[in-house]
Amino acid sequence: MTVCPLCASRRTRHFQDVEQYAFHRCDECAFVFLDPMPTETVLESIYNNDGSITSEFYPKARSRFRRALRTAFHLYRYARGGNLLDVGCGGGFQVAAFRWFGIESSGLDISADSIGYARNKFKKSKFYCNSFDEFLSNNKKYNFIFSSEVIEHVVDLNEYMHFLNKCLSSKGYVYITTPDIASTRVPANIVEWDVFSPPRHVQFFCRDNIVTLFERHGFALEKQFRDPKAGLRVLFRKV
Repeated sequence: MTVCPLCASRRTRHFQDVEQYAFHRCDECAFVFLDPMPTETVLESIYNNDGSITSEFYPKARSRFRRALRTAFHLYRYARGGNLLDVGCGGGFQVAAFRWFGIESSGLDISADSIGYARNKFKKSKFYCNSFDEFLSNNKKYNFIFSSEVIEHVVDLNEYMHFLNKCLSSKGYVYITTPDIASTRVPANIVEWDVFSPPRHVQFFCRDNIVTLFERHGFALEKQFRDPKAGLRVLFRKV
């Protein structure tokens, strides 16, 4: 019997196969997840062998930075006056955008190519190419954590939540975006959904179960932002 990694229920069932990967769904909390999960080694080889990113080039760089500026503007009231960490920062566009608004910002990613680009283009900010465990050894604390389109990639939810708790200051904020599998915009044939793409994406949330996950790890929902696509944009506060 496959156990739900979010709520630990044994009421799970097969949901959908995509090539050699099998998704399961929890009947208790509606969490959709791969079982078995790919290894970290497999995922790291994917992220570091894409070939489309160099220290000089990042796809759609200008439009990414424009979107990052809009996002920083909307989150400024929560992030101002403190320091910020972008977990899964990619090419560093969101870090640079928050810095443009006067917020001390750093970025973390496991992709050496992405971090190479970020360090080359945004030299005034700090970027780290570390695993969660490696980064935690720095004993750094942040008032705001930004983590966009990351949680659906994480093979160990408890490790991810532990990392957020360790890095976030008391009463700090964490902003999460991720695909919303309960959205009415998701195709009836789930395999036609462009983000339903293992092994890059290993799990899918809805509003209720992501709130449950964060509440169990000491967070409270501060705000849910409207998403024009099939996505979740949620802000949590550490309590």
